[in-house]
Amino acid sequence: MEQLLNVYSYAKQYRKSMYSSILLLSASVILAIVPYYLVYHMIMRFTGEGSLSIAYLAVMSGLVFVSLALRTQTHHMGLSASHRLAYDTLMGMRKRTADKLRMMPMGTIGKHGTGSLKKNFVENIEDMEIILAHAVPEGISNLLTVVIVTGALFALDWRMALLSLAVLPIGLIAVGFMIRDGMQRMGPYYQASKEMNETIIEYISGMEVIKVFNQTASSFQKYRASVDNYKKYTLDWYKVSWTYLTVYSIVLPSTLLFVLPFGTLFYTNGSLTLGTFVLSILLAMSLGVPLMRLVEFLPVFPQLKQKAQKIEELFAEQELASGARSAVPESCSVSFRHVSFAYKDGVDVLHDIAFTARPNTVTALVGESGSGKSTLAKLLVRFWDVREGAIEIGGVDIREYSFEALMNAISYVSQDIFLFNTTIMENIRIGNPDATDAEIIGIAKLAQCHDFIMATERGYQTTVGGSGDKLSGGQKQRIAIARAMLKNAPIVVLDEATSAADPENEDRIQAALNSLIQGKTLIVIAHRLSTIVDADQILVMRKGLIEARGTHGELLQQSPTYRTMWTAHREAMNWDIAVLERSN
Repeated sequence: MEQLLNVYSYAKQYRKSMYSSILLLSASVILAIVPYYLVYHMIMRFTGEGSLSIAYLAVMSGLVFVSLALRTQTHHMGLSASHRLAYDTLMGMRKRTADKLRMMPMGTIGKHGTGSLKKNFVENIEDMEIILAHAVPEGISNLLTVVIVTGALFALDWRMALLSLAVLPIGLIAVGFMIRDGMQRMGPYYQASKEMNETIIEYISGMEVIKVFNQTASSFQKYRASVDNYKKYTLDWYKVSWTYLTVYSIVLPSTLLFVLPFGTLFYTNGSLTLGTFVLSILLAMSLGVPLMRLVEFLPVFPQLKQKAQKIEELFAEQELASGARSAVPESCSVSFRHVSFAYKDGVDVLHDIAFTARPNTVTALVGESGSGKSTLAKLLVRFWDVREGAIEIGGVDIREYSFEALMNAISYVSQDIFLFNTTIMENIRIGNPDATDAEIIGIAKLAQCHDFIMATERGYQTTVGGSGDKLSGGQKQRIAIARAMLKNAPIVVLDEATSAADPENEDRIQAALNSLIQGKTLIVIAHRLSTIVDADQILVMRKGLIEARGTHGELLQQSPTYRTMWTAHREAMNWDIAVLERSN
């Protein structure tokens, strides 16, 4: 229950809405009882207790109408207040989730998995609306009604009060079995749901490969198995729950089940007056809906508890600590001081890395795939923290800078370009949200992407599609470079920024890079060695170590590994497919 109550800790600033919703919903439920009392008075007039007139019936009918109208109005206002509370709180929880993800190490984010994070971000938080908008405010108001009506029944006749509540234990037994069964099934059910979410995301992301290799949904075994597994757990749970649901849904509203036969017996033997009997029947009837509403949320609580626990586990994840320094020097060097790093499995992927990239110079990192080049770049932008040593900017450990200061100081162009499903203009503007349209167009020209942008359907207002899939790889890279240029940070990190380019586009990207790097501290991760032959220093990475360093000419003389890479690169540039003539 603690996890569920924690949800309300995110609603502290909306307490007025919370109290208003409870008061209004309580008034609504109490107003719903008033017509029963008015009907009792009319019935007693018909039995001869007091005079009966048209005027009296008109007044009583009017009071019934007014009470029902007020009941409807207060119920509407109460639910409006509770939903304002709920969705304001959900908005705050989603903002906190977004901020949390921004502050978590990428390794921790990867541990949770895309499907699990999406479920937390969307479904689990959304389901907290049941607690905030319904379960608690409606639960309290219905509980208050049950207490008031039961108190009135005890005041009339304790026997009739107990008979009215006799259906409650029967209904609660069914609810209890339903909750117990749900607790046993919940873990496997949510695991199946998580696996299905992750598999669906993987399936959609890999659609290109699936199509190329002629795989269909039915033949993609992992996808089919995860969906079948989720269906099995869901249907098994529902089939068992339907029986319990039927029992308590029928029994709980049937508050007259014992009141009518035993009440009639008490009336005939003279131990119960007609007025008390009639009023007890009407009050017992008014108990049915509040009892049902009070109990129907109980089976939901174990599920909500599980979801709230998942949200709390995410919020409890360790964050990368932000430093206090609010600014990075405009012209600054980047130094790796004997850095070692390991992912969660504990195996070092970088060993004692030491080098300095100075302002207005180009430092290139080359090496085979998996040698640690991209990891170095990601450590600089604090996707993770180093295990040993330190990374310094301007002679200060990057952990001493605030995240805002660090991110403002670095323009990072990844090899995996991500564009948002919005216009080209807005994708470039991410580099500087305050930039004018004219500034963005000027930067696009420098980044060698203005011409192809103008050739698109709507120019800068063209929407690029999900992940920018309406553009080619080279076009996306040039937009990413334009975004980095617009940011105008003193440190630029390019992680294989020409990897998706053909030779013609590579020349344009190289021209764009030349505009980007003037006066900057530039770190380049390159797989095409021809793009970094003029670098001020080249670091040759191998198995997480810096095996050699120097200029292009120095490395050709001193490093067998670099010579091998250069030879392979030159051969690849002249490589072609041989076409063999078929003999008849």
